[in-house]
Amino acid sequence: MNKKRESNRFQVPLMYAFREAFEAGDSRKLVEERLGGERVVTSRASLARRGTDEVRLKRNLVIDLLALVNTVDLGSAVDLSDMEWVRQSVLNFGLPDITHLTSDEEGVDDIAKYLADALLQHEPRLDPDSLVVTRDEFFDDVEQRVRFRVSADMACRPADVPIDFVAEIDISSGKVLLSRLPVTS
Repeated sequence: MNKKRESNRFQVPLMYAFREAFEAGDSRKLVEERLGGERVVTSRASLARRGTDEVRLKRNLVIDLLALVNTVDLGSAVDLSDMEWVRQSVLNFGLPDITHLTSDEEGVDDIAKYLADALLQHEPRLDPDSLVVTRDEFFDDVEQRVRFRVSADMACRPADVPIDFVAEIDISSGKVLLSRLPVTS
């Protein structure tokens, strides 16, 4: 195989294979097919060997990031102070509820920490040593929105992929919009 072509292919995360099978509508289809007694390698079965490209990796990351930042964690509804394992598990997936804040409160600055903590806890593709979350000076007083700039490296083989995006948070609804990332459609 061409060296240049190999360097543009990345290792496929496990969830990528599940998402691809779902989108293709063949998740129940037998992966190993035979033709005349000979094993035929289907495109889905060869996915791990082929690898994928940076755009598809980022697309899958965006889908999962949107789910993470737009989910309110369990700790916002239930006191988990005596439940360390639950606080660190997927049962506590998401961000703390921020709808009680107003944009002029000092608690808004804590959102950067909430965002970083959620990304570190629930997004293993991001290299923890490279994650930086900073509040942007932009503030929409009428819409009650604040922005945070996020940068990190998505751990991949053969090379990590840099990720930069803006998380714009609507304080009144708690909804988060991500921009500067590939489109998910």
